[in-house]
Amino acid sequence: MDKLQIKKKSLLIQVVRWFAVLPGSIICAVLVMFPIHWIVMLIQWFGPLYEDNSITINGKPPLSAIPPEMLERFGYALFTPMVVIIIGAKIAPKYKFPTGIGMAVFWGLIFGAGSAITISRGRFFGYGWLRFVIIFALGIAGVVFGLLQVYEKQKRTLGQE
Repeated sequence: MDKLQIKKKSLLIQVVRWFAVLPGSIICAVLVMFPIHWIVMLIQWFGPLYEDNSITINGKPPLSAIPPEMLERFGYALFTPMVVIIIGAKIAPKYKFPTGIGMAVFWGLIFGAGSAITISRGRFFGYGWLRFVIIFALGIAGVVFGLLQVYEKQKRTLGQE
């Protein structure tokens, strides 16, 4: 192959990677939900088996005392934005950190729309507002951790060049 064919092939690969950023990161975010569910189920299953815990709530360790649906939502809130940002930046052929910022904005728009729908329906019975605040804080933490990971990776990569 001559240089022109290699350049065209390289450009095609870059274009395909740019088109794969959003779908690839969304697919990975959905895939990460399965291990989160399994870990929550293992926590619920094996939690009461530890008898030597000094702190218990109704005879269960603190993580096992949290209802599994709530613990699962907390895990989704923390890890989903992190995965979307890291994988989106990893798939992107160039401009990794700006891509991570774009993925964070995308997640923020989706999360904001979901929050607006939740608030408009008035689903804050009892301590529902506290769950919402915790999920919001975990989502922000996931975005921050994801952006820090992408930034550190870019800094290491630029330092080697």
